[in-house]
Amino acid sequence: MSEFSDQPVVVAITEFMTSLGFSPSELLSKWTLIQLGMIVTAYFVSMLLQKRIDEPIKARLRRLEGQRALLRILIVLQKSVFWLFLSIQLWVGFAILRASTWPSNSYIIRMAAELATAWLIISVMSRLIRNRAISRVVATIAWSIAALYILGFLPDTLDALDGAAFTVGGSRISVLAILKSSSLFVVFVWVALVLSQIFGNLITRNDDISPSVQVLLQKIIRFGLLVIAALFSLNVVGIDFTALAVFSGAVGIGIGLGLQKIVSNFLSGIILLLDKSIKPGDVIEIDTVSGSTYGWVQHLGARYTAVRTRDGTETLIPNETFIDSPVTNWTHSNTLVRRKLPVGVSYDTDVDKAIELCIEAAKSVDRVISAPNPVCLVKGFGDSSVDLELRFWLQDPEGGVANVSSQVYLEIWRRFKQNNIEIPFPQRDLNIRSSIPLEVRSPTSKT
Repeated sequence: MSEFSDQPVVVAITEFMTSLGFSPSELLSKWTLIQLGMIVTAYFVSMLLQKRIDEPIKARLRRLEGQRALLRILIVLQKSVFWLFLSIQLWVGFAILRASTWPSNSYIIRMAAELATAWLIISVMSRLIRNRAISRVVATIAWSIAALYILGFLPDTLDALDGAAFTVGGSRISVLAILKSSSLFVVFVWVALVLSQIFGNLITRNDDISPSVQVLLQKIIRFGLLVIAALFSLNVVGIDFTALAVFSGAVGIGIGLGLQKIVSNFLSGIILLLDKSIKPGDVIEIDTVSGSTYGWVQHLGARYTAVRTRDGTETLIPNETFIDSPVTNWTHSNTLVRRKLPVGVSYDTDVDKAIELCIEAAKSVDRVISAPNPVCLVKGFGDSSVDLELRFWLQDPEGGVANVSSQVYLEIWRRFKQNNIEIPFPQRDLNIRSSIPLEVRSPTSKT
């Protein structure tokens, strides 16, 4: 028996239980074994109940469509049903023992019930955070603090963390202060992001504010709230800002060298919003490293601008590219766009008739507007044709311009075919100034 009690695991468990107030004689007492048995029984019963109720809940989830609130509640219930059953059983067991014996004989099951209930509440509340990784981190940290408090180790842990400290600029900074500041920073940043999203939705619904100003206000509000969250988290834990002056120079140089592109893109985005040269919904054309990009501005971000092209893809262009490179904004001041189509007819053609047919072809296409009217001009006399140029206007370039040009060309082709107007191809006359005598022989001639 003494050899068993000398095992490292047994020694560690004995020391842990002793720190909770149990004497060695109480560890193997009848009431301790009863409490442990009730905890193990409650654990396996909760597992069985979870398996029985898990499938009906999943079947219900599959039938839900368009009921996001109810769906979210059922998902939280489905994920937390095990801890719900376990907490209920442990509290019932604690009530039974408390009514039938001394309070000291129900201490273990009470701690287990408090730990299970704490995890149930924290896991449900943490699911309000949509990012699953952050949600798990928050839940783990919160439950660890709750477990230390329930087991009575929290004061000693806080003292140990507060004792591990260092001095910077005359100010004492402990590990506890850093952990508090980090936790408060995460909470304040989350609150700041939620508030910025609320304010952003309110700004977006205001039709009196232009799209560019809406994006600018959303950026300013988000940036301001994040800065306030950072400063407030440092101030709450009592960190003096002058203590950071020692590192300000080195940090400033590091940020200037390492983040200059990010800062440049951020400032370029603000400039674009202030001068309103690019705004959401504009149809633009810009030359990038991968070639010319034509599309619609979908989103102006802090670092990039999202442009949706005709093939359905989105190109993320750094904001500073719009400052450094020429940009064709088809809808900057208005949405009218003029197209020019070269047309060639043979020299035997009635040019007046060809001009009339070209104008009719342009007017027959739905997206070609009538004011200004389409016109057709004679541009010159080419080597093989009389060169004409058809000009017409569009009012919705976001619907594409090449497709309209194609429709107009098809209408011109049909009308030219109906009126026997020829679209010539290049012809060349070959003049031989000097010749070399050629000997011509018939196949039947003999040498």
